[in-house]
Amino acid sequence: MPPVEKHVATSRLRTGKEYRELHTWIDDADPKIKSERHDITRTFVFGQRIEKRYGREGLNEYLQHIHDDVAAKFEQLQHDVEKMTGDILTYFGVKKGSALNYTVQQADIDIMKNAGLTDADLAHCLKVAGKAIEIAQRTGVRLDMELVGRGAFFHDLGKAKSHAMDHGKIGAELGIALGLPKALTDIMEKHIRGGMTEAEANELNLPVKDYALSSLEEKIIIYADRLVDIITDGVVQIGSEREAEDRFEEFIRDVQKYHKNQVTYERYLGYHREIQSLIALNA
Repeated sequence: MPPVEKHVATSRLRTGKEYRELHTWIDDADPKIKSERHDITRTFVFGQRIEKRYGREGLNEYLQHIHDDVAAKFEQLQHDVEKMTGDILTYFGVKKGSALNYTVQQADIDIMKNAGLTDADLAHCLKVAGKAIEIAQRTGVRLDMELVGRGAFFHDLGKAKSHAMDHGKIGAELGIALGLPKALTDIMEKHIRGGMTEAEANELNLPVKDYALSSLEEKIIIYADRLVDIITDGVVQIGSEREAEDRFEEFIRDVQKYHKNQVTYERYLGYHREIQSLIALNA
């Protein structure tokens, strides 16, 4: 279940207050007491005490804490079942490319909403996650589908605070505060311009370091993000999502919004060709 620090961080995002004392009380160090305070049959009794001490907002934070813990527990159970299933399939020689599916979890959607993401930005993130998972499955490579799905979904977390070029940096900072895995916060930071060089970062007044992508999962997420822009922006006319892939090179070459500059153009072109070659081999 999420640690106290994560509950504190989400309370801070929701209310501007940490409610650290309350979260620490719920997650008592004594396992027996902690279990008792998570007993949903006792929420009414505990809720009355908490509301009296912390007010209605504190009561809501208590209920949200229990909700988040339940969601995290079920998510972990799902992850364990999927891993076990994958191990069994691998043991019996099922095709390497038969990657398991991944569905964005309600707990993650709640994190994005509580952070302040707009409905439009949330819809974009859900679309990117769906497209990234679809592409990953078509490559025929056994990938970390949770990383693909969650990384694609959380890539624009920073837009809860900024739509400028710093939203990748801000998203990573928010993700760290929320206790999200480094693999996810790295994607948030790297997705600006699809994996910048140090020189590009310097030009954009971002922390100067190498933002190069290090895995196929990351490349698929960046590719899916650009494809979703092409599909949904209305800048170009296409008859289907598949056409966005078939004419990808044309679109990023001819529409400056999609290629920004020559360096970015060549980077996206490389991802497209690498991923489409894997898809062709698996057809």
